[in-house]
Amino acid sequence: MDYVFVSSILGIVEQLQLLLLLQKPPHNNNLPDDAQIILSTLKDKLHFLQAYLDKPKPKFTSDPDREAVKRLDEEIRDVAMKAEDEIESKLGEIYQVQGEGVAVKEACEDLHRSLQQLVKDFECVEVQIRDLQMRHTFDDASSSSSCLQLENVRDGVSSSSSNYELENTMIGIEGDVEKIKDMLLIQSSSSTQLQIVSIVGMSGTGKTTLAKKVYEDPSIVSHFDIQAWTVESPQHGLRDLLIDILSCIVSLTKEEISKQNDKRRLAEQLRKLLMGQRYFIVIDDSWSLTAVQILSRYFPRNNNGSRVLITTRDMSVAKFASSSDMWIFETRSLNPEESWKLLSKTATSNGKLPLEFEIIGRRIAEKCMGMPLGIVLIGGLLATLNNSPKQWEDILFTISSFKDCTTIVYSTLEVCCNYLPTHLKPCFLYFGVFPKNTKIRVKKLIKLWVAEGFVNPEMDKKKSLEEIAMDYLCDLINRRLVQVYQRSLDRKIKSCMLHDLLHQFCVTKALQEDIMVACRTEYDKFPEGHRWVSCRNDYLSIPTIYFTHSSLKTRSLFYFDENLYLAKCWSIFSSLKLLRVLDLSLIKCWHGMPSEIVNLVHLRYLALRTIGSVCNDSQLFKLQSLQTLILSSWTKEYQLQLPCDVLDLPWLRHVRFDKGSSSYLPILVQENLQTLSWFKVTSRDSRTTNFTKAPNLKELGIYIEGEVLPNALDSLAQLHQLEKLKVKMGRVERFNLPNCFPSNLKQLTLSNTYLSWEDMDIIGKLPNLDLLKLKDFAVCGPKWTPRDGEFLQLRFFVIERSDLEHWNANANHFPVLERLVLRYCLDLEKLPNNFEEVYTFRLIELDNCCSSLVTSAMEIQQMQRDLGYEGLVVRDVTKIELPTNKSSEKRTEYAIDNFVFEEI
Repeated sequence: MDYVFVSSILGIVEQLQLLLLLQKPPHNNNLPDDAQIILSTLKDKLHFLQAYLDKPKPKFTSDPDREAVKRLDEEIRDVAMKAEDEIESKLGEIYQVQGEGVAVKEACEDLHRSLQQLVKDFECVEVQIRDLQMRHTFDDASSSSSCLQLENVRDGVSSSSSNYELENTMIGIEGDVEKIKDMLLIQSSSSTQLQIVSIVGMSGTGKTTLAKKVYEDPSIVSHFDIQAWTVESPQHGLRDLLIDILSCIVSLTKEEISKQNDKRRLAEQLRKLLMGQRYFIVIDDSWSLTAVQILSRYFPRNNNGSRVLITTRDMSVAKFASSSDMWIFETRSLNPEESWKLLSKTATSNGKLPLEFEIIGRRIAEKCMGMPLGIVLIGGLLATLNNSPKQWEDILFTISSFKDCTTIVYSTLEVCCNYLPTHLKPCFLYFGVFPKNTKIRVKKLIKLWVAEGFVNPEMDKKKSLEEIAMDYLCDLINRRLVQVYQRSLDRKIKSCMLHDLLHQFCVTKALQEDIMVACRTEYDKFPEGHRWVSCRNDYLSIPTIYFTHSSLKTRSLFYFDENLYLAKCWSIFSSLKLLRVLDLSLIKCWHGMPSEIVNLVHLRYLALRTIGSVCNDSQLFKLQSLQTLILSSWTKEYQLQLPCDVLDLPWLRHVRFDKGSSSYLPILVQENLQTLSWFKVTSRDSRTTNFTKAPNLKELGIYIEGEVLPNALDSLAQLHQLEKLKVKMGRVERFNLPNCFPSNLKQLTLSNTYLSWEDMDIIGKLPNLDLLKLKDFAVCGPKWTPRDGEFLQLRFFVIERSDLEHWNANANHFPVLERLVLRYCLDLEKLPNNFEEVYTFRLIELDNCCSSLVTSAMEIQQMQRDLGYEGLVVRDVTKIELPTNKSSEKRTEYAIDNFVFEEI
């Protein structure tokens, strides 16, 4: 973790330099004249330390040499930690006395003296490193692959365009997939009854991979009316499982469903929705008899061949769930040939290797003892190395001691972690702060990594911190250490998660290094000296964490419990003076912001769910370091009221509010701001429409409430960096499209805008538009005839809830379209003519559309097959049959029992 501390200090020093350069208060004219020189010297020392930490260490043979390196590493860590604490403590004192004249000057002089001393401390460490380097040769070529790995990252191995088809690598389990499919599709006297099929086996044997292959198999998808997938976890109760399942069945988001707090009503909803349907539900990683027993109460016995599939490590759970052994499938180890095929497929893009690699590779595969997860991890490691048989031999030598099948995966993880480049180790261990089986949103993870100081801007000066962090994540995925859980329509990674064994490894390692602690029960005390504190509710009790010690080491605090209420005056944060990350997004805060938060002047990431007004908290502007701000209300009855000038915080990069929360654009130009949603545009106030005050926005979500001038959004055209725009209408009679959109715009989503189809001509001319979503009557009217020369770059197109009846288009209007998704287009009976000539088509997805539209899509698929194009998939994902009355009325309300959504 030395690299984290050094990179973190470097980020602080660079920010200080910039503040001095810009003469930003409270530092302007208060630090001595040589402050910039001292900061530059300190920065050079830190770069030297980074270079040393990046280099692979020589393989010392003598104990004294190894001890010397160990002592040096410990000293680097101690000096770096001291420096980080010292600088941030002194900066905090400056922020606290801002505006107090003499006090500010004295605090700045104190910081100056500390910086001078830190330069001397780092000089002592540098002398020791140079002495070590003179006495020993650091042979990069003969040592392990750390340098090579770092070069690979810089050369693009970790880029977001990396090869992801390996996610679906399937070797040796093809026959197992067929056996489980037979269980699910079997036709016999007993098969009509509801049956629970169990896949049982030890961790790492591919239970989830097997279940996923079955779940996504076309014959399974077409056989069952309803499919749903959930992952069981100790910290998730019955309510969470019900919400997971329901979100797969009804066209509502988890957030909308979760507003229903009563789990009994949720369970009854599930039972009613499944009644009469042939359903297939997967419960992954089932660990308790209780969950299976309770959930099975709400699965109706339809006598139509419905199935529930569970994966579990516990045979007693499998035997309890399944009615007989014929419904239990045990996973197996791979044989030597299957092991080699999986390793070669994972380690290379085409599975082909020269003979010298194959000889070594087969021996490596044999050492993995047929454990799929271990083989995939080693394959992911080999894929990051250059084509050197010597490096493969090093891996073989390292794993030659593997003897126990039960510990093979953990031992493999030790090897993979040791070979990780230094900048990736903290990113990987950071997954331990999240509870087991958590689906982590990638955008959130990236923001957290940036806030923690993990991201080194020196890696690629042409990229933003967020882009570099995304490269880090892609590298971890390519190494098979992180799993892609969900992708967006345009195939970008939306969420990720860790295999439970990898998660356990991260937690164990982070605890061993004293950088993390997990507080689980109401008896836990707040620990001292840990960098990351994760408060989680694994035992389904409401935790009360007591903050009894002052802890200057703590930089991050997470709460993972939706049942916890936090009083505004609850004094729990006052001792955490150097906190950078505070995630309260899951708990419920009463009446604004807890008062001590405004004194956490080093906060970079703040996520808060509260009610009432935050407007009186004018001291919010003490949070001068804030990069990410997420504020939301936990109940619809109380809209959040925000400080009007909150966007003027100088380092803000990412902001997210509720749709109804009012705020104003910055007074001064805010160049750091990259993402902003939802920003509320109201009436005729120019401070809600002059987007030139945030010229570098890349993503923007606008919520319009109240009448606005026809040209109110014309300033959007000046956002030359804007790539993603969402517009949603509230209580407005008429929406006017801006005369011109930013030319760089790639993604556009419109909701409730009630445009006419003629307005689409403006959108169709956008030269880089890649994805378009028209949701909730974004466009109204029974007929649409696009013009030639429009939508030339559009690859992903969604129309959701529309009264469109006649779509008069052809292949020339959408020449590169790949995915078309139509949801609740109840009046559209046929797809456009000649769509079989759109040879780029990969998917047509229809959700709650009329049967003739499904037939039309199938005909297009067949015509393409007749022409020799096999790539098009037609997916009918109708979940719940809804009334087929004409949807051309402006207000239609569909009610599925107590789940109600409105189309306005």
